[in-house]
Amino acid sequence: MGIPAEESIRSHLQFLAGTTGPRPTGSPAYRQAAEYIRRTFSDAGLQIQDIRFPCIDWRHRATRLEIGSSAFTAAANPFSPACDVPGTLLPLCTPAELEAAEIGGKILLFYGDLSNEPLIPLNCEVYNTERDQRINRLLVERKPAAVLSANLNWPAADARIEDADMPIPSATVDAETALALLDHAGEEAHLVILAERLPSEAITLVGSRPGPDRRKLVLMAHYDTKVNTPGAIDNAAGAAALLCLAGRLAERPPAIGLEFIAFGDEEYYAYSDGMYVKQFGEQFADIVLAINFDAVGQRLGTDTLALMGASPELQSVIDGILRRYPQMLWTDPWPQSNHSTFAFRGVPSLALISRGSNRLHHQPQDSLRWVSPEKIAAVVALIEEIIAAVQNCDPAWSREKAE
Repeated sequence: MGIPAEESIRSHLQFLAGTTGPRPTGSPAYRQAAEYIRRTFSDAGLQIQDIRFPCIDWRHRATRLEIGSSAFTAAANPFSPACDVPGTLLPLCTPAELEAAEIGGKILLFYGDLSNEPLIPLNCEVYNTERDQRINRLLVERKPAAVLSANLNWPAADARIEDADMPIPSATVDAETALALLDHAGEEAHLVILAERLPSEAITLVGSRPGPDRRKLVLMAHYDTKVNTPGAIDNAAGAAALLCLAGRLAERPPAIGLEFIAFGDEEYYAYSDGMYVKQFGEQFADIVLAINFDAVGQRLGTDTLALMGASPELQSVIDGILRRYPQMLWTDPWPQSNHSTFAFRGVPSLALISRGSNRLHHQPQDSLRWVSPEKIAAVVALIEEIIAAVQNCDPAWSREKAE
């Protein structure tokens, strides 16, 4: 059946995580990856549509944080505006404390509850919370000079603010620096960030092969990365599975329409999810199953499946197939990826991810040495079996029934 799956996967991985490397949305490497995906979709005979919108390509040169004659280590957050700002240092621990404080013109130090997790971007459409949007609104409306956030796990975790739409300059500091800064509360701080925000374009590619009727299966993966990571697991691995399946299913098309989506902005804002809904939302009723590949095939991880919005009948079919893949497990539903765009709108959605890989996500060490093409090939084989099993089914059969 054409090129063996492992060989195809290895080739896709090498190009995405090896040749291009870090692929933050809008960067030159990102555009190179987009054209590679376009060629692969074209070679598979897919009809290709683009979802495009303006974005920024962020280039950072230096960050400097000073209080009096003392210098402190800080890392500018991706997409932060450039700045050269003084301001009184004001430490804040909780959203309620932030709401009660006079923050205009001050340099804030978020710690505790305000910095335990990354702040969800202002306009993220895949997953959001009222808490995070409340914090974002307060920052935009009350205009502090800048925000510093303590990350107790730095550098082994994300920056706390990564938002191209946030107009407030921001940086992340490690635990030792945050402790030292607490001793300078109320003093005049000075933050300098030398960075550029260059106009660019985000690209999500939708490759389709119509079936004999309106029914279709949707397969997806994102190909963008955070800044400064080659993103081998997250998510060259998922993109490689998607591209491999596009080639393999071109040789033996199932009796149902296929749609392959390479999302181009999952890591930061996921605007293209909302644009996809506006463009293709009327077809959601025709989707039998949506399948998302996000960070599969970690060599030391366990590949897992999470199913949302599905009927007991669909669950039973997948259960039966999964028994032939004892190296994979079910896991609880999780919302933080592109499948939520479908699951939250009633489409049965299957999400695959390697548990144990989260310590690599978004990190410089997320390199090809951690990826197993053999494990990704097993994921591909599993999905081929699922597609064969549901290709003649109707959307009404696969959907969770209202009580």
